[in-house]
Amino acid sequence: MYNLRMHASRLLSVVALLFASQVVAQPEPPESHEGHLHGSEHEDHDLEEVVVQATPLGRDLVELSQSATVLAGEDLRREVSNNIGETLTRQAGLANASFGQNVGRPVIRGLQGQRVGLLLNNMSASDASAVSQDHSVSIEPFLADQVEVLRGPATLLYGSGSIGGVVNIVSHTIPQEIPENGLEGRALGQVDSAANQRFAAGRADFGGSSFAFHADAFYRRTDDYEIPGRAELYPEEEHDEHAEHEDEEASGILENSFLDNEGGSLGASWIGERWRAGLSWTVYDSNYGIPGAHHHHEEEHDEEHDEEGGHEGEEEELVTIGLESRRWDAELVGANPFTGFEQLKFRYANTDYTHTEFEGDEIGTVFESETDDLRLEMRHNPWGRWSGAFGLQYTEVDFGAIGEEAFVPPSNTETGALFWVESAEFEDWQLDLGLRYENIDVTALEVLAHAHADEEADDWHDEGSAKRGFNPFSVSAGAIWHVTDSSHLTFNLSRVKRAPTAQELYSFGPHIASQTFEIGDSQLQEESNLHFEAGYRIHGERLSASFILYADRFDDFIYQQNTGEEEDGFPVRLWSQQNADFVGAEVEVRYDIGHYDSGHWWIFGLFDTVDGELDDGQNVPLIPPTRVGLGLDWHYGSWIANVTWIHADDHSDTADYETPTPGYDLLNADLTWKLPWPERSAWEVFVRGRNLLNEDIRNSTSYLKDQAPQIGRNFVLGVRTAF
Repeated sequence: MYNLRMHASRLLSVVALLFASQVVAQPEPPESHEGHLHGSEHEDHDLEEVVVQATPLGRDLVELSQSATVLAGEDLRREVSNNIGETLTRQAGLANASFGQNVGRPVIRGLQGQRVGLLLNNMSASDASAVSQDHSVSIEPFLADQVEVLRGPATLLYGSGSIGGVVNIVSHTIPQEIPENGLEGRALGQVDSAANQRFAAGRADFGGSSFAFHADAFYRRTDDYEIPGRAELYPEEEHDEHAEHEDEEASGILENSFLDNEGGSLGASWIGERWRAGLSWTVYDSNYGIPGAHHHHEEEHDEEHDEEGGHEGEEEELVTIGLESRRWDAELVGANPFTGFEQLKFRYANTDYTHTEFEGDEIGTVFESETDDLRLEMRHNPWGRWSGAFGLQYTEVDFGAIGEEAFVPPSNTETGALFWVESAEFEDWQLDLGLRYENIDVTALEVLAHAHADEEADDWHDEGSAKRGFNPFSVSAGAIWHVTDSSHLTFNLSRVKRAPTAQELYSFGPHIASQTFEIGDSQLQEESNLHFEAGYRIHGERLSASFILYADRFDDFIYQQNTGEEEDGFPVRLWSQQNADFVGAEVEVRYDIGHYDSGHWWIFGLFDTVDGELDDGQNVPLIPPTRVGLGLDWHYGSWIANVTWIHADDHSDTADYETPTPGYDLLNADLTWKLPWPERSAWEVFVRGRNLLNEDIRNSTSYLKDQAPQIGRNFVLGVRTAF
């Protein structure tokens, strides 16, 4: 199993940074420097209350026994990117399951896809991004007010699909309150150098009396983006003269990596003394290329030409995606709704999602999904020391795929759930308990050609519909021991379960995005995870830090087994089960060095590592590398600057069908100037440098990492305003 001493030197370097900072002599800041900070949010960076919306008890970040991250304000503005995976990838324990630069879904502690829940305002994002990495998340990060990550199992709150954690994007498309001055909003415009990006976004919240309204919109256009060298990480050794010429032309630009998208939301709320009711409508459209993905059409030609190995008989088409999402959200919230309860929240979301894969100009495969998601939370009055909430959730997903390469059959998934969470204070201790029971029915309306793993290929057969039922039951216990007023120890122990999905049960066919032929197993059982986590946190006025160790023991872990066979030119991967172990560590530190004549300075660092191993000794695929990072923040008057360096190790602990991923050094820098304009509105001009070392960065968590590196050196210039 994994040996943490392998990375001890890097871990110790981060710890040394933390304690060295504590002993540096600090001069008292002169009074005149108080006005040089860029707003109070920076001055009280480590002390301000951060309420996590994804928890029904409305707890502050430091009051959670489960490890969590919240990006908001300046931190979110600095990290925000074209997709939510890239936005979060520079946080400890998080990575990006990228499909090029423009499509990415979060990875939490080496777990992704069906194991990471993705929420919009506490409700399912309801797209098909968990089915395949090339399916874009239909949420625009630039319009988020806050992004929350709960690491480790969040199954108790959000079900089977969050056994690895949950990401909640808070955007308040349904207004929560009436703006103090009747109107507030923000706008942004930016361009970049490596993709010729043109981006504009804006939002406004306004209202009066008992009514509040919301409107937002965004527009983005990018070209194929620049890369440091060739797209192929492991190019074939032998090329004909024509192929070599194409490779030389492709060097420096990643073909078919463009992104065009736009969208917006309209929302309204009635806000009374005790009750609030609201509704919103969200549109998201995106067209983008899949770099490295090609579809081959063979034209009729004679057998003699075939034997010559010529390419004239084969036509290669680029694969592009057209995505449309239409979403309704409704919310009813009441304070002291009836005896015994202090709050009621009812939410409903309906989402129509369509993902069309184009092969050149022709429609290839169409994926459609319609989701109804209902959630009721009721927070009861305190029972002595205990405060808590009950919840009911119902979700129905109708999924369909049409086309020759529809590898997942039409299906219906119904989930009904009951959950209960409680928390109590005992002097220096906080105790958190929770449980969840689910009833899940997964129905394949048309089973594709299928066979069990031990049957011969000639025995594939067509069937009618098929249905599986599951009843996952999950429990958890967490504790916080307040060692001092500014530090505490955390402990988490949970036993959680996940039901297999329609894709894992019933898939059969070529999956173009992952370049595999997927075969499901209709006999898969529930996946079970025993999770343990221990952490130490510091949250003082000048120092904040988090040290976390965790271990996960999966029984019947669902994964793709390499069969060694080929079908339709793709390697055959069979959805299978066996036990697996994950262990890892995360460190985050931030220290306020203090005020000097040169400005206000902070330093920060991170370290993360995770290892996943199956019981047969094979490595779990798509695991992120070990990383260490350092950074420096500077504020002086109207100026803000940041420099961040992250080193990722070579990743060679791969599954038997994966290739090693080289390490990299990522260097980013930001500079912002607050314009001296009227106080009613704030204007900022910013420039960002991304991947300043022009490194060839590959994400080991991506199926496409051998064909599609991340963007090369890139400069972003923009202006934003808030009013």
